[in-house]
Amino acid sequence: MGVRRILFVGLAAAITAAEGQLKINVYEGPTECDEADKVKVGDRLGMHYTGKIDVSSQTGEAGTQFASSRDGDVLEVTVGYGDLIEGWDAGLIGLCKGARAILVIPPEMGYGSNGAGDVIPGGATLLFDVEVVSASAPPSPPNIFGDLDRDGDGVLTPEEILAHFRQEGPNAEMPPELMEKDDTNKDGVVSREEFGGPRMPWAMCMEMLYRHSELNALGLAVRWLCHRDQSLLAVEPAGNTEL
Repeated sequence: MGVRRILFVGLAAAITAAEGQLKINVYEGPTECDEADKVKVGDRLGMHYTGKIDVSSQTGEAGTQFASSRDGDVLEVTVGYGDLIEGWDAGLIGLCKGARAILVIPPEMGYGSNGAGDVIPGGATLLFDVEVVSASAPPSPPNIFGDLDRDGDGVLTPEEILAHFRQEGPNAEMPPELMEKDDTNKDGVVSREEFGGPRMPWAMCMEMLYRHSELNALGLAVRWLCHRDQSLLAVEPAGNTEL
C-alpha cells in the first residue's frame, strides 16, 4: 500500500472517528458547579429538550424537528440506568442544574441503523437542545432490620426472614443458602451485627433497586442485600453478594 493510500485511509478513519463522537456544548447557564448540583448516575432529572436531525447527519433532512417538550410539561427521567438513549445518558451526566446544552449524538449512541418510527431514519445523527431544570438524588433505602425484627429481640429468626420473602406470596421460600451466608456464627439467627451493611457496592445497589422494585423473588432478594445500614458498607466482607 502506497504512502498516499496509507495517509488517505488514516485520515478517513480519523474523520469517521470524530464524526462518531458525542459532542456536548454548554451554551447557557453554569458550566462549573458543586457536586451536589451536578447530574449524576441515578438522579431523577427534570428537563426540557428539543430534538432535530443534525446538519452533519448522513440520513434524514437536516434541521427537521422531531420532538420537543417546550410546549408541555417538564420531562421527568432517571439518568444513567439505560432507560434513555446512550447519548442522553452520557451527555446529561455532569451537567449542572440550570445549564442549557447542545448534544450532537451519533447514530450508534442514538437510534442506530433502525431509527425510530417515521420521524428518525436509521443512521441519523441527532441534535438535542437540552435544559437541566432540576436534578435530585434518589432517597437512600431504609435499613430493614428493625422492620424484620418483629419481636424486637435484636436478632432475626428464620421465620422473621421468611416473612420478608413471603411478601411475594404465601408459598414463597427464602433462598436456600441465606442462613449459611448471613448467620456467620451458626447460632440459628442473624444478629444486627451479622446483618451489617449492603452486600454489594452502593452504586450497584441503587441501580439494582431501581431496576427490580417489584415484590417478586428477585426484587425481594435485592432488598435483602441492599436495605441495610449504608454506613457499614466500607467494612463489610466481600463475597456475600449472592443468596
